[in-house]
Amino acid sequence: MYSRGHFETSSVFKGSQLNHHYHHHHHHHRGRQRSSTTGYHPAAVLEIGAMLLQNMFSALSFLHYRKDDDFVDRLSYFYTPSILIMMAILVSFKQFGGRPLECWVPAQFTSSWEAYTEMYCWAQNTYWIPIEQDIPMDIAEREYRQISYYQWVPFFLLIQAFLYYIPCLIWRLMSDKSGIRLNDIVQMATDKENIESDYRTHTIESLARHIESALRYQHAATSRSQYTLHRVLKCLNMRYYESYVTGLYLATKVLYVSNILANLILVNKFLETDEYSIYGLGVLRDLLFGRSWMESGNFPRVTLCDFEVRVLGNNQRHSVQCVLVINIFNEKIFILIWLWFSMLFVAATLDAVYWFSISLFHRDRFRFVLRHLELTTDPDRPELFRKDKRKQVEHFLKAYLKVDGVLVLRMIALHAGVMFCTEITDALWKRYLSQHPENLIDEDSSLINFARNQSIRLKRQKDNNGGDKQRRYQQLFGHQRLSKIFSHRTPGSFRLNRGQEGKRSFEINRHQKPQIQIRLPKQTSMRIPMSSGSPIIKDDDEDDENLQFNQSPKPHVL
Repeated sequence: MYSRGHFETSSVFKGSQLNHHYHHHHHHHRGRQRSSTTGYHPAAVLEIGAMLLQNMFSALSFLHYRKDDDFVDRLSYFYTPSILIMMAILVSFKQFGGRPLECWVPAQFTSSWEAYTEMYCWAQNTYWIPIEQDIPMDIAEREYRQISYYQWVPFFLLIQAFLYYIPCLIWRLMSDKSGIRLNDIVQMATDKENIESDYRTHTIESLARHIESALRYQHAATSRSQYTLHRVLKCLNMRYYESYVTGLYLATKVLYVSNILANLILVNKFLETDEYSIYGLGVLRDLLFGRSWMESGNFPRVTLCDFEVRVLGNNQRHSVQCVLVINIFNEKIFILIWLWFSMLFVAATLDAVYWFSISLFHRDRFRFVLRHLELTTDPDRPELFRKDKRKQVEHFLKAYLKVDGVLVLRMIALHAGVMFCTEITDALWKRYLSQHPENLIDEDSSLINFARNQSIRLKRQKDNNGGDKQRRYQQLFGHQRLSKIFSHRTPGSFRLNRGQEGKRSFEINRHQKPQIQIRLPKQTSMRIPMSSGSPIIKDDDEDDENLQFNQSPKPHVL
């Protein structure tokens, strides 16, 4: 075993060249002083620093967040890589712009020998032995105690930064292939120009058309009756499925959580902390109990280095003691990294559980859509919409929006706000009703009540006066006020079916129940059967031109 005092005796060179330097010790001392004070030239250090800063900003330029994700995702793929890259550059300043390692060499070493020793020990690793222990004579045991991570810290941090960006890269590359440009949709929804009423209305209509066309394209591409885009590799059709974007986003959430866990394991492996199964917890425990690095060996400041030189055909082995100044930075950096990764792992796990719960269960999707549709009705009585149109909302969700449509609305609500999402939902609801007129009128609508009242009036006239049923229907539905109500030309209004000659016509068959024919603009007509057995209510004024709606609201323009 070697003692600490053996450094001086074991480092004596043999030969006449070394004895020559003993006689010029004062010249050697001046050279040592210049080496320890100057190091690198200041201009070179500034040039290297400017180059590193330029590289830092160029490296961060590819990191930009979009609006097709949430805040926890941005923590993983934007903020965390940015922090890691800045830490890597900070460590690089010390390593390549200063002196990360300084060794205590024997007195006979010249400045060039000292520089060689420090460069060799920096590149060839050092090892740590507690100060109270003797240096082992076994070379294998010394190599076992080597510390080999400090040279690679900047590169390790850069690799971690890239690993955190991989899930985001996969999400962006694959989601853009689905036809639903989620980022562009949210960008339009969050445009500052939307504060203007006309621009806002135009944006809402444009977004509604785009979302509708994208969802219709997905449905057509995956329909069994349509042409299969990829017959051989059917897995390529996945991007056209109605839940492809949602499934891809949930898979990205899982990748984020797995990536954080993998990086925590990599930190343990990289630092070679055999003493701690979990590095961060072990270091925190040492800090709480006041255990210093001299006892634990974590990021040691003072290490040993062995090297051999050839002198006059003989190999001379030297052991020197070095100071790893860079480990002061490394210790703080890795403690902060481990704490940040741990908090990020908890946040990403909770966020993934939340998105799985609201995306996989139909009940949560239905509540989300229904809640926004309720905001378009009377705010004092939103329960009326829930009672009247629950079945319609179910069909609207399953046949029109589907799973990916709800995800788009959630992203709009997350970034543009609830009110803008409500307006988009209302626009999609109106477009859905225009394509499905059978769902436009329910049992409690004012138009149905109006038709029932008119059938009651008609039966009263028949009981009192008698006469031809067809003539009375023509008199009834040729009323001027009825013509005014149904002649309002709006995209969502009701109007009576007009014939080629511009006259009101009603298809009435004496052997069938009376029917009202209603035609939407540019849509097929629909017929509402009227029961002739409805109860009769006496109307005092049969010639009153005011139509009775039974105190029901006017037909709402959807």
